[in-house]
Amino acid sequence: MSRAASSADKAAIALRIIDCCLREDIRGLVSQGQVRSLPAELAGQWPDAPAQDWLCVAHLGSGELWLPLRRGGPLQAWSARTDAWLWCHQDAVRVEQGFDRWLEHLGQGLDAESLTLFASYRDEADCAALHRGLCREAYQSQAGRLAKILDEVSWGQRLLGIDRIASYLDHPFYPTARAKSGFDQAALQGYAPEFAPRFALNWLAVPKSELCLSSSSPAHWPSFGELGLDEGLVASHVLLPVHPLTWPMLEQYGLPTGSIKAPRSALLVEPTLSVRTLVCVEHPHCHIKLPLLVSTLGARNLRLIKPSTLYDGHWFQTTLQALAARDQALGQRYLHVDEQHGGHAGDHKHLAYIARRYPAELAEATLVPVAALASPLPDGQLFVEALVKRFHAGELLAWLDDYLDLLLQVHLRLWLRYGIALEANQQNAVLILQSGQPMRLLMKDNDAARLWPERFAQACPDLASLPAALRDERIRVTNSQPLAEMFCTITLQLNLVAPLEAIADAGLAPREMLYATLRQRLMDCIEQLEREGLDCLEARRFLLDSPTLPVKYLLSAGSLFSKAQSGAQDINKFYGYSAANFLLEAQPCRAD
Repeated sequence: MSRAASSADKAAIALRIIDCCLREDIRGLVSQGQVRSLPAELAGQWPDAPAQDWLCVAHLGSGELWLPLRRGGPLQAWSARTDAWLWCHQDAVRVEQGFDRWLEHLGQGLDAESLTLFASYRDEADCAALHRGLCREAYQSQAGRLAKILDEVSWGQRLLGIDRIASYLDHPFYPTARAKSGFDQAALQGYAPEFAPRFALNWLAVPKSELCLSSSSPAHWPSFGELGLDEGLVASHVLLPVHPLTWPMLEQYGLPTGSIKAPRSALLVEPTLSVRTLVCVEHPHCHIKLPLLVSTLGARNLRLIKPSTLYDGHWFQTTLQALAARDQALGQRYLHVDEQHGGHAGDHKHLAYIARRYPAELAEATLVPVAALASPLPDGQLFVEALVKRFHAGELLAWLDDYLDLLLQVHLRLWLRYGIALEANQQNAVLILQSGQPMRLLMKDNDAARLWPERFAQACPDLASLPAALRDERIRVTNSQPLAEMFCTITLQLNLVAPLEAIADAGLAPREMLYATLRQRLMDCIEQLEREGLDCLEARRFLLDSPTLPVKYLLSAGSLFSKAQSGAQDINKFYGYSAANFLLEAQPCRAD
């Protein structure tokens, strides 16, 4: 029997959707709507109605929508107080709520293609609400293990547990990120990190002429015999790992001629925060990224692997390592995992993989993805509080100074000196924590960065020819704006603002002080780079002078509208300049 989402979970997802629509100004909600006091004749329809700050939307079609607002919120001037509103049509006034009706209003007057996308997004919202409830139950069942994760002896198990802690927390900005579209309840419980499953991989024997390997296969790969295949195939075929959920659909998506599906599975794995990246249980230094026929951060964002990413990711690995070797300010602040090995069958996005090898020197360290910082622990404290007690003697503000300095020093330097902006989101930005050692970053999965070859060549003339090897043309850019936009929406907003908001919401420090600290650390870093002779005028103009900052428009490009309608060339890098600049000293962070 199928399970329905609870009303509380549906309300929580609806509120996230409404806030995102306000942040992205979907259908001109903010730019064409009016913030007004609620008319007296409507106040009686809403018990304890606030006297001021209602958004009146009258331009979507017949009728008026009145949404109660509160000032501020991360990256937006106004946020919704609730997932309910007043709808006035002709002489009728009624209270409405929920994402079904909200999306119905926003879809008024749109073309058939957009209405189809809106209907798909309603399904995604339903999925998010259902998965939210299932994952909350999983959290409760795992609470005992999660509470003790920092005491785990093995660094690999600590990392896996911390990834799991992060998996229970929603994405800061994409409202339906909880949805793993394509996963039913059984798949969620069997293959999602929230449920701590273990499973063995399937394997496909592919003719050597059909499979490209970037280096020799890892030594712990199973043998043909272990998989129930003829050992003689070693002369003609190579083994390619396949996720069990992708396995039944291989024929549907296409197989190279001569491929053989192994009758047995092998190599026990556990899923990490990314779902499709798996830890080898007996070889925790090795993580395997596999194509997965599931969508996250939007139903159209299918988690396959484009073969070019194998080569572009390794390009950034070797380049970042080269920069660290010649620039002490970078070399003392980050390491990079080894991503040289991968394989793919032609251009098939469902027949590819990347193997990541973690540095041996991390055996005594605790690795923490930024996504875990704001996660609540079973005792009610944020995970960042437990980290500060363990590694910073309980001094939250000292930890914050170190954290801000680390991310700003690395990413501002990469942008302004070398022309590189990394899409190191909360999942891929990993902190290296070790008692008595300065905090560092562990880099990985940098196949979707942006690079300005002209600036890179000026900084590293001997490496000037390297960017030509990048395979994804979208990586190379011709000016600084794409670098600034990625720095702002990834490093600044996801990795700095989101944790600060969680710290403020938990009452651990005043919001105004947190933002003042961020502003000061940013200015200190820029001034240090200027003392080194670097021109930082573009950063000052973009970050400290501009009245607005870019916001990644997740619904506008990735979910509700087609590329033709939105104008997005890349749905994961489509921006709108609708965020009031919280770095301006006169800009209040939130009024209530």
